[in-house]
Amino acid sequence: MSKLIVVGADGSAQALCAVDWAAAEAGRRHLPLRIVHIAVRWEYNVATHEPGLEAPRPEAAGLEVLRIAEDRARTFASVDVGCRLGIGPIPATLLQEAADAALLVLGSHSTGGFTRSLLGSVSRQMAEHAACPVVIVPGTGTGSGPSGIVVGVDGSEASVDAVGFAFEEASLRSVGLRAVHAWAHPAYPREMRPVRYDMTAVEREGARLLSESLAGWKAKYPDVSVAEDVIEGVPTSVLVDASGAAELLVVGARGRGGFPGLRLGSVSHAVLHHAKGPVAVVRGLHPGRAGAGR
Repeated sequence: MSKLIVVGADGSAQALCAVDWAAAEAGRRHLPLRIVHIAVRWEYNVATHEPGLEAPRPEAAGLEVLRIAEDRARTFASVDVGCRLGIGPIPATLLQEAADAALLVLGSHSTGGFTRSLLGSVSRQMAEHAACPVVIVPGTGTGSGPSGIVVGVDGSEASVDAVGFAFEEASLRSVGLRAVHAWAHPAYPREMRPVRYDMTAVEREGARLLSESLAGWKAKYPDVSVAEDVIEGVPTSVLVDASGAAELLVVGARGRGGFPGLRLGSVSHAVLHHAKGPVAVVRGLHPGRAGAGR
């Protein structure tokens, strides 16, 4: 059973926002927090040292990054904080550090030129390949919107797991949950739809899908108030808009359609790029899943 929350730190403002989010989440879940910095070792064997530190570069700079992040995390009451300095390729090493995690938290990207594109790529790869849920926190804040938790629901296997995670988050935070099912006609814009196209039937089917997806979780989390919205629109746009007023937007790693080999669906990928607040990407069988074994 997973017993800790892992957060990546690289010294950027975005990463410090992720540390804040992860520390608060560790407090809510009563789990220890592990702050991880991955230093990419310089391939040339030259013994250089940072002044005042007993570690060669890049380890010395990494230790300072961890110290700043740890000081930040310790401002949150009753959180057990530990630090790990990893050496090696960032994606592979970070996946190893998060192998026993209940949750992996990362900033959306770092600051400045090449580093920005590199860490953006790392965040995307973690969302694609980490076994645990991954939360991507933007540098603009940690999510304080009035709408509680928002979850995207499309009836897929990943969507069911996302719903379970969203209910758990809403219960931990004592906030409401908004479940959103977005649909768009696959072939025609509104002004070109066939006369026989029954929008009412489509919306009714969407409401049925929502109701069935939520039923078991409602029974498990009776303390969570739930709003169910069936919205006509492109799913990515609908979810990005909803993220602006949410503490956290939750999506499945891969929804309906697409190719089975893909680890991250097109909607989830686009939402990560454009969301206005923290996004949780959930894959795999969520522990305590409602309806498991049915």
